[in-house]
Amino acid sequence: MLVIDPRPGNATSNCATDNITLLDLAVSRLPSRYRRRLLVRLDGAGFSHQLLEHIAAGGGVQGRSWEFSVGWSCTDTEMDAIERLSTGAWTPGIDQNGDLVPDTFVAEVTGLLDLSSWQRKIPGLRVIVRDEPLHPRYRKRATEREKQLGRRYQLIATNTRTGQIAWLDARHRSHVHVENDVKQAKDLGLNRWPSRHWAINVAWTQIVALAANLLACFRHLALPAGELRDAAPKLLRYRLLHLPARLTRGQRKRWLHLRADWPWIDDLINAWAAVKVLPAPT
Repeated sequence: MLVIDPRPGNATSNCATDNITLLDLAVSRLPSRYRRRLLVRLDGAGFSHQLLEHIAAGGGVQGRSWEFSVGWSCTDTEMDAIERLSTGAWTPGIDQNGDLVPDTFVAEVTGLLDLSSWQRKIPGLRVIVRDEPLHPRYRKRATEREKQLGRRYQLIATNTRTGQIAWLDARHRSHVHVENDVKQAKDLGLNRWPSRHWAINVAWTQIVALAANLLACFRHLALPAGELRDAAPKLLRYRLLHLPARLTRGQRKRWLHLRADWPWIDDLINAWAAVKVLPAPT
């Protein structure tokens, strides 16, 4: 978690100025060699002229090449454009592993939309649509036309000029992992502000961010790829972090006595060994 910005309840929703400030702060915390070429993926909350223009301009810094991939609203205008697409314009959709997704198709509708006001400031803007079956859980949010067709349409906008549209669509959809990160932050305390005083809650939020980063480091440095690395904080607490043990002193040393019958005792010992062999920071 590079940055988190608590905002009071009366703050303007989807404020482009706040989003730009937050993005620049996040980028400033990246190592300098990673700031020149970036892909910024956003959901619908990042849909604004100012923010996308800022990204397309490389944050206002010469020599930077930034790209964006952002959710685009599907209104009647977009639906009219989709209906005008020819059958040959559609290609099969893929998932993040490159495998074909059944009954799912993608197409580009850039040429069928009036994007002149956007493309004056963002050259190369493209709009891509994904057509998939309308799942029952999305039916409440679906438009009448989607319900009639039994299909769900999702659009993204990007200024990436190269790459197959199916790959560009799958690249954007992998942004869904952010939802899991938000859920994890809530499990760490983000959904429970402790005070009615704003300053205390802001401090609490920063502590949660620190905890999230420490947990991320622990996952990647101490845990092997698999179930534990991807586990929720609650499961990690139960198996590793809140382990029943007893600490004693003897022979001028401290001894940690672990339960031999604990099912995940080997996972804990292996994690400790992985941490012990890490080189000391210089």
